[in-house]
Amino acid sequence: MNDLPENSSNTAGSDLDTLDYLRGVKSSTCLLLPTTPSPTPLDFKHPLSEEMSERPFLPLSDDANSATLQNADTLGGDSSSSADSNSVVQDPVSAQLINNISMLDYQTLSKNVDLMMGPAEDCKLNGNLNISNRKLPDFVNWNWGIIRKVLLWVVLSALVACLGAIIAMVVTIPRVCNPDLPWYQGKVFYEIFPASFKDSNNDGIGDLKGLIKKLDYIQNLGVSAIRLNSVFEAQNYPEQYYNVTSLMNIDRSIGTIDDFKDLVTDIHKRNMSIILDLPVASMITSDTPFNSSQPYLFTNNTLVGVSDVTTTAIVYWAHIKNVDGFYLKKLDRFVDDPNFGKSLQFWKQIIGYNKIFIASEETLQKANGNSLNILLSRIDLIDIHLDLRHGINGLKNRIDEVITGSLWTKPHYPWVHWNIGNIYNERISTKHLNNTLALTVLEFVLPGTVSIFYGDEIGLGGLQEVEKDFHEHKDTHNLVMMNFSDSGKNENVGILPWNSQSLLQPRYHYIDIIKSLSKVRMSTPTIYLRAIYKDGNILKNIGIRKTEENLVVIERWYPRRNTCVFVGNLGNTSITTDLSTMFYGGTVVSGTNASLVGQTLYFDEVTFPPNSAIILKLEK
Repeated sequence: MNDLPENSSNTAGSDLDTLDYLRGVKSSTCLLLPTTPSPTPLDFKHPLSEEMSERPFLPLSDDANSATLQNADTLGGDSSSSADSNSVVQDPVSAQLINNISMLDYQTLSKNVDLMMGPAEDCKLNGNLNISNRKLPDFVNWNWGIIRKVLLWVVLSALVACLGAIIAMVVTIPRVCNPDLPWYQGKVFYEIFPASFKDSNNDGIGDLKGLIKKLDYIQNLGVSAIRLNSVFEAQNYPEQYYNVTSLMNIDRSIGTIDDFKDLVTDIHKRNMSIILDLPVASMITSDTPFNSSQPYLFTNNTLVGVSDVTTTAIVYWAHIKNVDGFYLKKLDRFVDDPNFGKSLQFWKQIIGYNKIFIASEETLQKANGNSLNILLSRIDLIDIHLDLRHGINGLKNRIDEVITGSLWTKPHYPWVHWNIGNIYNERISTKHLNNTLALTVLEFVLPGTVSIFYGDEIGLGGLQEVEKDFHEHKDTHNLVMMNFSDSGKNENVGILPWNSQSLLQPRYHYIDIIKSLSKVRMSTPTIYLRAIYKDGNILKNIGIRKTEENLVVIERWYPRRNTCVFVGNLGNTSITTDLSTMFYGGTVVSGTNASLVGQTLYFDEVTFPPNSAIILKLEK
């Protein structure tokens, strides 16, 4: 029925198919534009199929007229090829856009993310991009290669700096982390009678200037505080140092107030503290008008508005002369005074921050009721003396009695200030010649603050007996002149104009042992901490073991620290014993025999020489 030639039919069909294909290209392109409607799905044949491959493709040209003609033809033809883009073998949409960019309007995004509309000829990709005569920001043309390199080096430098900081922190981390304490708790004090210590002007009486010259010696012993027995003006000083006539003046025999000021300054420069023995002369009156927040006004060494001499002295020496604390001598005489508690409260209020009071054991024993409660809350240290008057067992019982007494019932109660030698008692070497060093080692392992009486660190004795008559030296029999060693020569050796010579020659090798004891004590929390505080309670960290009569065994422990053990043979014969049921073994850290330090000792069938003592650190 169709009169047209066969080839005419094929040519017309081919042209229509070609237009349909181009229409499909435009349709697939327009699919990317939000304003282009979706084409109507039609049946189509793939352009690469056998039928389509026999027909020529319509070439695409940049010529505007050709594009117009093609668009017109396409609009007039069948749009069945609009779905060519859905074929699995069809080129991607992005390829179609590139191939048809010269004949199609398009949408694109600039480098600064602005949407730009317009024909292709408005785009210039020549490094200075202009879109419809709009110029991109200047930063587009920056030298980003150099910028990236600079940023890379900045980041790497920051990483290296952080790594260096981390390494520095690791290197500087302390090797030990020991609990810290106030300057008066667990430390070592050094007690001095100034008139017998060091004479600077060769008048036969020690003085403050001489004491200043020996501060380095005292510091090297490991001392944290110096306590001066008596410096106040007194009748017939120093023989009758106790007859104090003024609590506001330094006795001229030992120096002036300027000398004292220099002494305090030099002590503080060495990070040590100074304590004065202050004889309590009175209690405050109930109507004392004093406000601790007001400035202190003194006239002729008298605190204006206060008639109490003890209060005036405390304010003067603590605030005007910067003393760090006081040993309240003779305080036990006033425990029954109605103003006893009020006085302690008032003095503690005005003494100032981080300054302390020391009281005697006699005061603690005599106080009761409200006075005792105030004493325990206002006094910082209680002085307790140890000796062998009641033998080895008596010493054990004495220590056990103290550590189980009232001072260990609450955390804020006073610490113990232990001493085995002081101004009132006969020297250790006089009473216990062979046990001087062993008793010193024992003192250094006790919980609390320890005190060394000047001369005990070299084993000085008391006065030589003169016809068995000590009545004229009954108060100064142990206040012999201190001996110092300088290149093997003794200084200040001889009979003082007011006192006699020491009974014993100095043993200077004791000094190294004292230094070792101080070092071990100050670096070992197991020893210098007096108790374990847990949930507001105080738990003991010391135990006195009962063994042979002349053997003293003291154990000290603390959480996450090595246990330390003191073993002392205070008898005159060797003791061989087996302590392995108590301890396995440990390393010697100090003792009377310096050659043992660092050695490992096991407690099965161990022999302890007479008058010896060691401190061991047990394995964890």
